[in-house]
Amino acid sequence: MRTAAMLLVAVGMLYPFLWMIAASLTEERQIFNFPFKLIPDPVNVQGYLDVWKYSTYGYPMTVYFLNSVKVTAIGMVGSILSSSLAAYGYSKIDFPGRDKIFLLKLSTMMIPIQVTMLPTFIIYRYLGLLDTHAACYIGTFFGATFGVFMLRQYFITIPPQLSEAAEIDGAGHFRIYSQIILPIAKPALATLIILNFTSLWNSYETPLLYLRSPRLYTLPLALKAISEDKNIIKYAGVMAGSVSSALPVILVFIVCQRYFIGGIVSGGVKG
Repeated sequence: MRTAAMLLVAVGMLYPFLWMIAASLTEERQIFNFPFKLIPDPVNVQGYLDVWKYSTYGYPMTVYFLNSVKVTAIGMVGSILSSSLAAYGYSKIDFPGRDKIFLLKLSTMMIPIQVTMLPTFIIYRYLGLLDTHAACYIGTFFGATFGVFMLRQYFITIPPQLSEAAEIDGAGHFRIYSQIILPIAKPALATLIILNFTSLWNSYETPLLYLRSPRLYTLPLALKAISEDKNIIKYAGVMAGSVSSALPVILVFIVCQRYFIGGIVSGGVKG
């Protein structure tokens, strides 16, 4: 009974995505037919052709796609490096005030983003980061609190005897971090990659707030413009754009999914 209930919930959650894929491959006049066919007949790819050849704000869709790739890739690399280094320090190095500093950092997670939005905007403007891609990824690049917290919780479950044995053999902190801790922490790192990729790739509010030049826009901003221009792009095209945007997230999840559940459980429960 429980399995059947979970299956119904899964189907209910999956159906809108399947509908989006089917609608992107359906002829315009058939999209709102009832009952809707999840297997289009005939298959129509005109929506994808319309989206990818369409010029938004005077630039092709490939420009916005590559902008999103740039912002997401830089933000992820910085986040993995900075979050894992900070987590190693909080979990494996016993320095004065370590726990109090960590709790202070952890308390920032309770501050709503709406409270920090204006001060952050003023700081970024003072630093000359407005209308740059750096404004979109710098907050994640230098180690978002959740990433540090999750990795720290995982690192403290790694037996300290491993680090102590490496120290006896003459290994320093960086060698222990890079050659012992990180290989063991693959589940937590994969989880962080999935979460950061999804957040950066789908981010709409941050690019909308900081980007001014259309050539710098990311994919979510371009898709918003496409969805509002019904004279050129129809419903099938809007769905095609949404599917194109979702595919990279799905691919990253498929690559990392075998570590994902283990990372969530270990990082959120243990410690």
